[in-house]
Amino acid sequence: MTPLSSRLRTPPLALRNVAHGGRRSLAAISGVAFSLTMVLLQLGFLEAVKITAANNFEQVDFDIVLVSPRYEQFYAAGFFPLDRLTQARDVAAVVSAAPMYATFNLWRCPAYPVGQSESNRDVEPSPGPIERWLWGAHLPRPLQRRELFVMGIDLDKNLFHEPIRGRIEAAKDRLRLEHRVLLNEQSHPDFGWQIRDQVQDWELGNQAVTLVGGFPMLRGFAADSTVICSDLNFLSLCRFPPGQVSFGFLKVRDGLVATARDELKARLPADVQPFTRAEILARETDHWVNQTSTGQLFAFGVLVAMVVATVVVYQVLSNDVREHLPEYATLKAMGYSLSRLGRVVVEQSLIYMVISYVFAVILAIVVYRATEELAGIPMRLTAQNLLITLFLAIVVGFLSGFLSLSKLRGAQPAELF
Repeated sequence: MTPLSSRLRTPPLALRNVAHGGRRSLAAISGVAFSLTMVLLQLGFLEAVKITAANNFEQVDFDIVLVSPRYEQFYAAGFFPLDRLTQARDVAAVVSAAPMYATFNLWRCPAYPVGQSESNRDVEPSPGPIERWLWGAHLPRPLQRRELFVMGIDLDKNLFHEPIRGRIEAAKDRLRLEHRVLLNEQSHPDFGWQIRDQVQDWELGNQAVTLVGGFPMLRGFAADSTVICSDLNFLSLCRFPPGQVSFGFLKVRDGLVATARDELKARLPADVQPFTRAEILARETDHWVNQTSTGQLFAFGVLVAMVVATVVVYQVLSNDVREHLPEYATLKAMGYSLSRLGRVVVEQSLIYMVISYVFAVILAIVVYRATEELAGIPMRLTAQNLLITLFLAIVVGFLSGFLSLSKLRGAQPAELF
């Protein structure tokens, strides 16, 4: 019987194959690490879709929301009569009702350096993403007009959570003045927040506005910037049907949310629909993750990356087995069974996957940070996504190893003589 100390000093055959694989092992680890990094990146994008899908509603303090029957998602809410909020207040369980107006409008994005005219738009070629990242807010760019999302609220019914609530309260008196707005501090650099001290001429919907402050809010996949203003300024600056509203946010007595929703459904006409907080968040997430190409694209990207990883490891293992057929035949002649040799191949495949996974996680951290800076979307390397990727790596390792076992059957001891 082999002493324990001797066995501990002798690395397993699968590990020795990886260590002595040279370029072959390096190619396998590099290819699989890249594939697993892509898996983590796609899962990160999918997580970002979920976060941004619910983010707008997460910023608002409400128990039930009233929306139009034509409601698709937050950025395409449609509208319904403002009178429905008055009717909703008649429900005993409803404590308060606050309207929100919402639509897209054109914003005059300042040039940089400030003062450059709009006619110079096509003088310089469009910068790439790396150049945008390196230059940030100081990237040279012409004057342009881009759409942003505008939200109008009743300033006396501040419906936001902190810190947005505090920013609105601090600027409330100024927001009551004509054409005053708050700009999202996390807007895309083109919208000018970072160079606000150098800019005097702001415009929203081709009308002059005054920027009185900012508020922090994540950007989404549908809007690169957001503006908040009073309801009166919203109706003055944006084209919107008179007497209509986008959302009605209701606060309800504790424990009566379901009861209030059912009563609202029974009382209100068919031109408005009530949803609880949980229902509208689930609907919003389902829309962005399952109903749009955005979420489906990232889910498909995970599948493609795992197929690439399987092919890479299979090719490396197949070539390794083929080139070492005489050695495997010798081991068979020494009494090694086919199942034992197969276990060596599977173990070798798993070693490739585990080493690649470690490098992929390190690379993903770097890519996540770069992507967040470039795209301005939240990239979160969650424990769940790490476990999912590790599980997929192990599955691919087993699959690649088993697919390579057919090559071992060609190792015949008789061919050695």
